[in-house]
Amino acid sequence: MDNKPSSQKLCFQKVGIFVDAENIELSGLKHMEGYTNYKKILDHVGDREIIRILYYKPEYKEISSDFVTFWKGLGGEIRRPAKNADTFLVIDAVTMADKLDVAIILGGDKDFLPLVWYLKSRGCRTEIWSWPQATSQEVKEAVDQYFPLDESFVLGGEEKKPKKGPPRRGRGTNKKADPSKKPDPNRS
Repeated sequence: MDNKPSSQKLCFQKVGIFVDAENIELSGLKHMEGYTNYKKILDHVGDREIIRILYYKPEYKEISSDFVTFWKGLGGEIRRPAKNADTFLVIDAVTMADKLDVAIILGGDKDFLPLVWYLKSRGCRTEIWSWPQATSQEVKEAVDQYFPLDESFVLGGEEKKPKKGPPRRGRGTNKKADPSKKPDPNRS
């Protein structure tokens, strides 16, 4: 049983959003087989006042010009450190802690535990929004609110049905799975 108080999204809360792009995007591809729908995620922040939206991705990882245009259209900023983007995310969150009521971290890295503890010690509520399969239980328990992303937060995911059973064969091609290869339900 979860003893945490439910998180209310109050319109006067000042929110900072910190996106661990590699974590959230690779986890989305691995566990949900699709690209993260950032627009929908931001819509779920509600009527809270978003102070800053920061996206962290190392400079050696590619970002399309279309994404840059899209992200800036959302009011977001992109940080491109040479490596170890998590360090830059932590520094920005610590620097902004006294100006925020809530820090939302998109990503479930266990490495963010000390950041969560620090933010809470400064009176800043912490929320982790991430794919559950890629999020440490310790992180889920440490934050004030854990928001699990599901298939509806994948681009085109509104139409997707939850996965049931093994993945289909022929993914990425026009071939359908061979019905003759289905397992025999009477066989143990």
